[in-house]
Amino acid sequence: MPYKPTWKERREDLKPYLGPIIAGVLVLAVGGWVLWRTKLAEKPGRRLVTLPEETPVPSVTEQRAANEVAVQEKAYQRTLETGAPVDEVVAALDRLIGKQRALIALQRHPSAQQTDKLARWEAARGSQHALAVQARSLVLEREAIAAEQAGQTQLAIEKTREALRLQREANAAAPTPSLKDVPREMRLAQEIAAAEAAPLHAATVASLAFARSAAAQEKGEEALVAFMEARQTQAEINRRFPGSRFADVRGVDKIDGEIQSLRAAGLGATAEARERAGDIAAAAGRTQAAAADYAVAIAALREAKERFPLSRFASDARIDELEVRRQTALSAPVVAKAVAIDREVAEDLRRRQNGAVAGKLAAAAKLMETAAAEFPRSRALDPVLRLRVGYLALRAGDLGALQEQVLARTGPLPGSDGARLLTTEVPQELYQRVMNANPSRQAGRGLPVDSVTWQEAKDFCERLSWLLGRRTRLPTEAEFRAVWPTRGEGAWSADNSDGRSHEVGTSPATPMGFFDLAGNVAEWLQTRAGEGETAPAAGGSYLDPAVVLRAPKVDFVDKRERFAHVGFRVVVEAGSD
Repeated sequence: MPYKPTWKERREDLKPYLGPIIAGVLVLAVGGWVLWRTKLAEKPGRRLVTLPEETPVPSVTEQRAANEVAVQEKAYQRTLETGAPVDEVVAALDRLIGKQRALIALQRHPSAQQTDKLARWEAARGSQHALAVQARSLVLEREAIAAEQAGQTQLAIEKTREALRLQREANAAAPTPSLKDVPREMRLAQEIAAAEAAPLHAATVASLAFARSAAAQEKGEEALVAFMEARQTQAEINRRFPGSRFADVRGVDKIDGEIQSLRAAGLGATAEARERAGDIAAAAGRTQAAAADYAVAIAALREAKERFPLSRFASDARIDELEVRRQTALSAPVVAKAVAIDREVAEDLRRRQNGAVAGKLAAAAKLMETAAAEFPRSRALDPVLRLRVGYLALRAGDLGALQEQVLARTGPLPGSDGARLLTTEVPQELYQRVMNANPSRQAGRGLPVDSVTWQEAKDFCERLSWLLGRRTRLPTEAEFRAVWPTRGEGAWSADNSDGRSHEVGTSPATPMGFFDLAGNVAEWLQTRAGEGETAPAAGGSYLDPAVVLRAPKVDFVDKRERFAHVGFRVVVEAGSD
């Protein structure tokens, strides 16, 4: 017979399932209830009806308060319509706002309409109050100006201070930015600061004037005390009234500078005295004494700079200038020897006595190197002298040949005092030897140099002057016309040149023995006053037709340009024998 569990055993077996079963039943019950309520609400005739809230009936007290608000509002409107003074408008608004606040306090749930009214009236009162306060402030400002003009400074300050207080009150009360006047508030504050600072400023000015007068009279102690007082009052102005027109932070530094200058006066006097002594000694040729005086002046100024850096004697520029003078004085004898040798060399070259030139140039070069190494800031160091000595030293072995090549190609220049004109245009071979360069586009040793700028032609003349010991320059237009051939026959022109330059001296010579004055390449001339960036180029070139070259041709061209059809020739002046 099968075993049959008892009820108690069955209940024990079901215990683990009882909790989930109960939870499921509850969920189904809640879901069914919600579904029923939803369906019921959607059926016609079964909608849930919400009863309207009952509009609270105002109490007798509230009604009385509302009536008082209405009366005050009408009174306020009448003040506006009649153009009553601002004070009356503000008073009416104060009464109206008070009544409105009392009404809202009685209401259990004040409406938005009532609170908006209150906010609007309060804003209107702020505007009216701001206008009224600002009007009183303007009156006070006018009274302050009148008091100032009458010499009542303290009364003017008090009225201006009250005007500022009222303007600040108006700016705080104004509900909109358009009713605020912040710039006026700032201006009044500055005027008060300036007025309060004015006596201190006057004291500062007086102290400075006395101090400077005492310093001029060499009353050092009195001047120092006055300067200290001026510094103290100016510092007080800067601290108490930083926004006033009398505040001057740099002014304190300036006063400190004057105090330090006063304390450094002894050192400054020493420097000035020794500087004057140095200048006198230098002018008399006593270079060692001058250098010693300058050294003492430099030491005094350096001490002043270290101890009193704000003084007027603490000047790097002045120290540098004195150092330049010291080095100039010390280098003067050495440079003078080099200059004397340079003159001797120039005279030897002019006379074509070149035998001793190399030794003299070596001695001059050594002197200049010594001076430059020991006294690099000396004004006596002539860079042109150094360049000339160095250049001639490099050409020392070739001087005679260069002189012969040039002078043998010159002819007398009509109407001059012994000057000679190069009979040909400068050939490239000569330009190369003198300048150690050749810019020509049409290369050829015997061809005229071309593509040179006007300045390069001038530089060639300078170098040639060094080599010859005689001044060498470009011809003037008058000199060029003085040697011009009658018809320019046989010149290298566009008719016979094949569009290029030809070797110098191959065209027919003029009766005076000059070649290529017309044609071949045009030639740079000296400039005249007012020609600026252009210079004359004379004679025409191989680019011009022969008919054009029958008369003198002068064009003005840019000095800086390099033209393949422009070269030059030179004038060698006679010099003295």
